[in-house]
This record gives sequence, C-alpha cells and structure tokens, in this order.
Amino acid sequence: MLSGRSNPERVDTIVGKETLLNGTITGKGSIRIDGKVEGDIRYEGDVFVGETAIVKANIAARNLTIAGQVHGNVEIQGRLDLVSSGKLYGDLKAKTLQIADGAIFIGKSETYDPQKQKQQEKNEGKA
Repeated sequence: MLSGRSNPERVDTIVGKETLLNGTITGKGSIRIDGKVEGDIRYEGDVFVGETAIVKANIAARNLTIAGQVHGNVEIQGRLDLVSSGKLYGDLKAKTLQIADGAIFIGKSETYDPQKQKQQEKNEGKA
C-alpha cells in the first residue's frame, strides 16, 4: 500500500501500532510508524506513516509516505506521497508532491528544490 521511490519492505526501525513515543526521533535509514508519536521526527532517510498511525509531530525527512494521520508541518527533501487513506493536517514543503484521490490535506503547500535553495541562499550571502 505504501508507495514512493524507496522500498517499504526494507525498514530499519518500526514503531508498532501498540506503541506510544513522546519526544524527538532522529536517525538515518528508514522508519515505519504504525503507532502513536508525539514530538518531532528528524530523519535523514525515509519515513513511512502506516494506516494505523497517529503522528502529532513536525517531520523533516528525505521522503515521506503518509497512509495514516499526521498533525504537524512537514519538510521533505524529496518526495511526499499522501496515499488515499492518508490525512495531513499542517503545512508542507517538498520537492515533489503526490496526493491520491481520497486523501485529506488541510494546510498550505510549497514545492521547492532544496539544492537550488541552498545555492540561492549562499549567493545572496555574497551580495
């Protein structure tokens, strides 16, 4: 059910559906969340929010797939996939965005290229 460029079968960390995590989650690789998370998620890899997940957190990651609920702002370096069962309540910033029929998105969206933005900020600093 989860789509995207990364293989959801290869997951480094799993937050089970009977698990509640409070705080900041950081890491590399990929993480699949099927439980509840409250706080912040800063992942250098891919984040998969499963259908049973309820995430009340801001998320920064390489790629993000949402099949459950996310309440918070997201900043994605690559691709954000909001599948048909997914719900995003918050603002998003991503290089590529795909919203499937039936998905719910309430917030503002902005597409951007993180590499171009870094170069532009660097150039503006020289002026």
